[in-house]
Amino acid sequence: MVAPMNWGLGHATRLVPVIEALLKQEAKIILATDKRPYDFLRQRFPECEMIRLPGFDPIYPEKRSMAVQMLFSFLEMMRCAREANRELQKIIENHQIDAVISDNRYELYSPKVYSVFITHQLNIRTRKTQKLFKPIITHLINHYISKYDELWIPDFESLQQNLAGNLSHPARYPVKNYHFIGPMSRFKHQTAGKTTSFDLLVILSGPEPQRTVFEQIIMGQLARTNLQTVILQGKPEETKKQTQGNITLISHTDDEEMAAFIRSAPLVFSRPGYSTIMDLAVFGKKAVFVPTPGQTEQEYLAVQLKKSGYCYYEEQ
Repeated sequence: MVAPMNWGLGHATRLVPVIEALLKQEAKIILATDKRPYDFLRQRFPECEMIRLPGFDPIYPEKRSMAVQMLFSFLEMMRCAREANRELQKIIENHQIDAVISDNRYELYSPKVYSVFITHQLNIRTRKTQKLFKPIITHLINHYISKYDELWIPDFESLQQNLAGNLSHPARYPVKNYHFIGPMSRFKHQTAGKTTSFDLLVILSGPEPQRTVFEQIIMGQLARTNLQTVILQGKPEETKKQTQGNITLISHTDDEEMAAFIRSAPLVFSRPGYSTIMDLAVFGKKAVFVPTPGQTEQEYLAVQLKKSGYCYYEEQ
């Protein structure tokens, strides 16, 4: 069973090479997730069995601090985690699961089968008053990861050339059986395809309402320019394509077409989600990143990548 977190599409898209490798080994795969990741994986791997496995569904506030929001949601998060773990035990029994691969779903471990956890976030970033809670957060995260048999880190082991900076290099790893597996991208083996001519590619992703907030800000500003722009909206549940003046809106596209858009783009404008960063690194693309407000991981990645000369960033 392969189970990505359902906070945006990134955790599902970066599992594509893992799923493809398992299929080549003739493994029978069950994909377990919810919301847009469910829609994406159902389209991408129609040959695999799908199970809806809901988890905690965060609300990214427009005004309140994300840290405060998560603090208020802590009990609900724990309740959802317990419920999902109980459901996992049933799935293991009913479907005779041999192994579970979980991407950032901390609760999907089981003593009944071999369990693998995938994450690049081992050194959680905090700021201001959040730093008071970092020891508690770190202890809780390590507690969950320690229940897994193996840890896969999608980054380079060298701090001098990695993508996640200190996020993937904690002072102490929660399990001894950990492996740096290199960046994961569904575009790693894409061959040269068609190219198109435009000025700017916008890739939207992440949970609501901030995905839509970001889209509305961008749309309003682009309408006052002559930039020929393609916006990939990150909505696999829809199949729409429309043009509004200098802007082409595409709700979702397949891997080949998306790779062609990224390869053709003079500049990419997006959130600095780690999966997006890994995808853009494949093509060596120039990017402007706008972190999701209050998401400290994205804020840290944007700053670090600008220092390294890989990108520019701006606050929303």
